[in-house]
Amino acid sequence: MLWSGHGRSRELVATTPEDRPLSVQIFSGRTEDLIRAAVWLQEQGYEGVDINMGCPMAKVNGSGGGARLMCSTDNAVRMVEQLIGAVRIPVTVKMRLGWDATTQTAPELAAAFEQIGVAAVTIHGRTRAQGFHGSVNRDGIRQVVQAVRSMPVIANGDVRTVDDAFQMLQDTGCAGVAIGRGAMLDPWIFRRIRQRVQADAETGEGADTDPSPDEQMQFLEQHFELMQQQHAERSCVLFRKFAAWYGCTLGIPEDLEDRLRRFESAAEFARIVNEIRRRHGERARQVPTALLKVPNGPVEHW
Repeated sequence: MLWSGHGRSRELVATTPEDRPLSVQIFSGRTEDLIRAAVWLQEQGYEGVDINMGCPMAKVNGSGGGARLMCSTDNAVRMVEQLIGAVRIPVTVKMRLGWDATTQTAPELAAAFEQIGVAAVTIHGRTRAQGFHGSVNRDGIRQVVQAVRSMPVIANGDVRTVDDAFQMLQDTGCAGVAIGRGAMLDPWIFRRIRQRVQADAETGEGADTDPSPDEQMQFLEQHFELMQQQHAERSCVLFRKFAAWYGCTLGIPEDLEDRLRRFESAAEFARIVNEIRRRHGERARQVPTALLKVPNGPVEHW
């Protein structure tokens, strides 16, 4: 859809000048589709392209895309090699440990990808069969790290806190950590990690600080304002999906969280925000223990 100029696809890759460098993830079970999308992204000035080999959704897997690509290592390597030959920008791959516990092909694929010029791989520490259930297998990620010589391996999965991030680095030996749902739950997690790194370097002691209540509320308001700029009249409906995340992150009282799920105008949003400010502290934050919503696919419809 990208190369056809489909409005929905173009909207998904829209960004700001500050959001650079930027790589866009694409998915398909057809080599020609991936190449056409990657070439289009290159022509539009994006700095990289990432191939989705990790999506566990049946619709994507049924067409040969996502985690299904991990079932045939020869085909996956051939597909990625052809894509690398078609573009000048870096190509990365995100994948899982494998299709299921008996076919964990990630180490083999990572080693092969390094040989053909893949710039980096990101490993989600579950199999396709697990979906988002169970715990991440850090030993499985470590095996991928050990399978390559110098290609960066980025670890992903179950990183909700700064401690989680540093434990992932320690347990796997990975080059970095990719944070998805954890960042939705705690938008300040990257700042916290940076603070911890700086504190460790300067004093040898870890330290990271919580954003103030005012900063948290300003973030909430700015988020909605930016969505209004991007989506206009659809912004109210689209913002509702973040209600549960903010409820856990900011400790929003449950009745106000429910109103965030249903508001229909900017004026109503402003009234809810004022009430949240007034009642701050009534509900404890739940970042480390919150039940995280899982996505319904690479492009989720709410």
